[in-house]
Amino acid sequence: MKKSYKTIAIVGFISKGFIYLVIGFLSLLAALQLGGESSGTNQALAFLKSQPFGQVMLLLLGAGLICYSVWMFLQSIKDPENRGSNRNAKLRRFSLFTTGLVYTAVAVMAFYHLFTSSYKGDSQTKYMSFIDPSVLSYIFIGIGIVLLVQGIILIIGAFKGGLLDQFNLEGQKHHKIIRSVGRFGFYARAFVVLIIAYFFLRAGIYTGNHDIKGMQDAFAFMDQSTFGRVLMAITAIGFISYGAFFVFLTRFRSFEEN
Repeated sequence: MKKSYKTIAIVGFISKGFIYLVIGFLSLLAALQLGGESSGTNQALAFLKSQPFGQVMLLLLGAGLICYSVWMFLQSIKDPENRGSNRNAKLRRFSLFTTGLVYTAVAVMAFYHLFTSSYKGDSQTKYMSFIDPSVLSYIFIGIGIVLLVQGIILIIGAFKGGLLDQFNLEGQKHHKIIRSVGRFGFYARAFVVLIIAYFFLRAGIYTGNHDIKGMQDAFAFMDQSTFGRVLMAITAIGFISYGAFFVFLTRFRSFEEN
């Protein structure tokens, strides 16, 4: 595989891990009532901008997330690791392509925060208001189903270990502990994805409330439940584990062609 592809992938993995570290850290502070608040991607980016050298961090993060998106597109279109062309491989490549679109949007958000003076995290914005409500309901149901499937795939992949096999951990020091930390992080991410899927399905089927929901809403939903703070703290630690897994273990990522 081209060395440039590997470089793009590694930079992308680190950037993805970093944003999850920030989201997990802010949400953990909120759960422990130490001054933070439940956080999503926008809130994490706004937090970074408020830090010393925040604009530099946003610039580097946005560029890194573009790298991650490019790696997703490369995998889905060029198949540099030669995963094959059977049905499962095609489904995987489609999933990677949609993931690339998502992280392209996150990169755009990073650059938006970089070049705008402020962000109002508590604003309630209605998205896609120009679309007929009945059509929008079907769109939300479709998004909910896709997210539901994604959450289930994450759980199965973490349970069976396939999501962790991309990292050459066997033979590494403390590899069992490292795999357990990574698996916990994937479970936490899957849990939040399933909550967001519930939001979209409920909005599409029952309420007709077409606000876009995200990770911050998922953490707020947990906070309102029984043992909400405990659940928030566990999930936030899971996000920190997920982010740390990507940041620190990318050097073990295998890029071998099958």
